[in-house]
Amino acid sequence: MKSTSFASILIFTGCLQFACGDVASTQTVKPTPTPPAAPKIIAQKFAYPVGKTETLTQAKDKKDEWYNALDFGENNHLGEDWNKNSGGNTDCGEAVFAVADGRIVYAENAGIGWGNVVIIEHELADGKRVRSLYGHLRKILKNSGEVKRREQIGEVGNADGRYLCHLHLELREETCPMWNEAGGGYSSDRKGWLDPSDFIDKHR
Repeated sequence: MKSTSFASILIFTGCLQFACGDVASTQTVKPTPTPPAAPKIIAQKFAYPVGKTETLTQAKDKKDEWYNALDFGENNHLGEDWNKNSGGNTDCGEAVFAVADGRIVYAENAGIGWGNVVIIEHELADGKRVRSLYGHLRKILKNSGEVKRREQIGEVGNADGRYLCHLHLELREETCPMWNEAGGGYSSDRKGWLDPSDFIDKHR
């Protein structure tokens, strides 16, 4: 009887230990809260990246002080070159503005032929994304984070002395093979690049 009682006690104790272990194993650890996703920035309107006002003409027109010196597609150009009407290096240091609300995805010196470059990603209301590129900058004034339409991001430059001062502007869609980098600036295959002025004029 004594041995049976002792065995029963062992079994009972073992069950308690098992039960205690089982209870412990079912305890849940509260997960670390996931930080909220960054709010979407929708580019509702686009504007030109230079000049005192949001609109420019593509012709050499004294009323807005700027003109498109080398158009998209001309000589296989993948963007537009914006110069001041006063010529030479008179536009060195002039303000360069973001064409629309977005986020900076690239801001650094891209090397020979480019100098300082900023690329901004813009999400349109229909979910499509485009990127704007600003090349040959003398200075980058904002290198990360969100930007607003017509917020200054840099200054017109000369690609570290390679050219006369001007702004090289590109607009790209997601099919662009140079989506994540500066690229070459010229190509006979313009698939993935958009005509900057045409796009801006349609999305004002």
